[in-house]
Amino acid sequence: MGALDVQRLMRLSVVIYVLLLGGVPFFGNTGGVGFVDGYYLPGTYPQEFKEGQTLQVEVNSLVSSDTEMPYDYYSMPFCKPGEGVKKSSGSINPGTILLGIRIENSPYKLSMMEEKHAVPVCRGKQYPNGAYTPLSKVEAKVLKEKIKEEYRVRMILDNLPITTYDLEKQPDSVRPGFEVGFKVKDRYYVNNHLMFKVLVHESNGQYARLRQREAELEAAAAAETTGRKLKVDVGRTLRGDEMGPEFPEDKLYMVVGFEVVACSIQRKPGSEFKNVPCSSTPNDVSGPTPQEVKEGAEIVYTYDVYWETSDITWASRWDAYLKMPGGRVHWFSIMNSLMVVIVMSCIVAMIMMRTIRRDLQKYEQLLVDGSPGNEMEESGWKMVSGDVFRAPEKSLSLAMHVGSGVQIIASGTITLIFATFGFLSPASRGSLLTAALILYLLMSVAAGFASVWIWGAMNRSHDGWHKVCWRTACFFPGVTVAVMSLLNLFLWATGSSGAVPLGFFFSVLFLWLLISIPLAFLGGALASRREILPFPTRTNQIPRHIPAPHWASHPIVLFLAAGSLPFGTIFVELYFAMTSIWQGYFYYIFGFLFLVAFLTIIITVEVSIVCTYVQLCAEDYHWWWRSFYRGGSIAIYIFLYSIGFLFNTLHNLSGVLPVILYLSYTCLMAWCLSLAMGAIGFLASYIFTVKIFESVKAD
Repeated sequence: MGALDVQRLMRLSVVIYVLLLGGVPFFGNTGGVGFVDGYYLPGTYPQEFKEGQTLQVEVNSLVSSDTEMPYDYYSMPFCKPGEGVKKSSGSINPGTILLGIRIENSPYKLSMMEEKHAVPVCRGKQYPNGAYTPLSKVEAKVLKEKIKEEYRVRMILDNLPITTYDLEKQPDSVRPGFEVGFKVKDRYYVNNHLMFKVLVHESNGQYARLRQREAELEAAAAAETTGRKLKVDVGRTLRGDEMGPEFPEDKLYMVVGFEVVACSIQRKPGSEFKNVPCSSTPNDVSGPTPQEVKEGAEIVYTYDVYWETSDITWASRWDAYLKMPGGRVHWFSIMNSLMVVIVMSCIVAMIMMRTIRRDLQKYEQLLVDGSPGNEMEESGWKMVSGDVFRAPEKSLSLAMHVGSGVQIIASGTITLIFATFGFLSPASRGSLLTAALILYLLMSVAAGFASVWIWGAMNRSHDGWHKVCWRTACFFPGVTVAVMSLLNLFLWATGSSGAVPLGFFFSVLFLWLLISIPLAFLGGALASRREILPFPTRTNQIPRHIPAPHWASHPIVLFLAAGSLPFGTIFVELYFAMTSIWQGYFYYIFGFLFLVAFLTIIITVEVSIVCTYVQLCAEDYHWWWRSFYRGGSIAIYIFLYSIGFLFNTLHNLSGVLPVILYLSYTCLMAWCLSLAMGAIGFLASYIFTVKIFESVKAD
């Protein structure tokens, strides 16, 4: 076995070892519902620290559920590190850029297991008195605005977000960060003193030994590729004297929790900072005098550090952060959706096995008898056999919409599968959005194939498939980029870190031109080479007159009814997802989301079949566009739900711009789901219509 094979084997053993420690999540932690208690988060690796080793606290963007606009941490009057502000290169990806996540270093430095008190944050020549420079009028105004809008400071230690919750008490949910300050009457106070409590778990250095062994194997692989001979005893366990100075036999510790108590304490710059504990409440008269925010104030930032050993293991340290309430509610929602699926399946089965079969038997009997006395006038869906496959109006636009929906549903399904099995962990910030963006670009081949295939089926020819591919490749991305660009101008004007940099914007355009459009043409070329299958019936030259519909088969009634059942499947999960997105919580119950999405697709298929059958029975053969609209009608209910969510849950949104941002993002989300579910509804109706008319004997 070569060194390269040994290296792969050791890497696999590390993954299996951590998997055995924690397991892989499927349903996540929902407060009592789940298969496992801990899990492995790909993209992370356990870090072990010895006593006295320095740990760097990083800072993230400031966020608020009142504005939904993130701001860079150092855009506020906070002390900067002496070595200068540096961005964390490991956290930069398309997802973090789009989400406005900006992770940077900070002047907060901790030493493992060393308790500290009243440590000044402002140090160096830039802050001679140990305090931030006197606040200018603009700085005081900005800080007051952020306190009024309830902005939260987000810090990170060893990739764990800070929180004000007691992690060992297993809270129902954990919200990362702490508030910038608080307001009492007309006065604003800043939380300038932080009491850190770091939870650590003792380790015997097994991860350090595995990492060191992997480094040795990489060296052996490098030596083998260069032709040098190097023997490595893989099976031998390192002794304490062989572990090197970085990993001694002393106790090692892993960070499993990062808690904080933030308070406001007024201190005199340049004097000795005494250890003053935080008061229990901001209005505690017996507590220290708070630091008021006003022009000319010299704010002294300090922090304490406390360490506490915990039984929380490294593999389960994210449990409290990802825990979401309502575990039974999720299961009840799924069971309710499952019952709807069963009922709709029975209805579809009855239509297919009884109604259509009975109609076909009567029709065949009429053709066999053929006597004038037995002639009966046809009625129902058989009457439109000569018009049901007539090409619809604006067939190019329909093909473009269906292709865009196929691309969205394909990329979304693959992303959700990866997230369900834990490959897109919250520890790797922005990975979910990055994966969705990459998969969307790659699924352009599916969009091109589907749009050209539908175009050929409707027009009985593939002529002009190039323009179909071009419009499909530019339709949804073009509208989305246009809306995002307009919103980006507003964010840029406010100085928010949520504004997308110009360089990244052009990078996305470059990927669109270089990857998405060529793949769409590739899919279209593959579809154009396929033979166009004949329809089971011939199309008459003269269109048939469509009678006035009954109220039960009216297009508007069918449109509204088609979206109600799928929405009833997802509205519970929609609440949890929107709460996590707009109020700053983690969302990691992708197992439930996957099941709900699967059931929603099944219900959409069944409802589309039933509605198309009702429409054809009313002798209305304009089913092409209407089947697409009915499938996407769930977007109407989602948008109305979002409006109610805005008034009931996000009623604290301050200003016009946050409301515009919320409505814009919600409209994009609803439109995206409309295209995806519309494509599913159309394809289900198309297959159903072809199948039932294949059973009719052409006259």
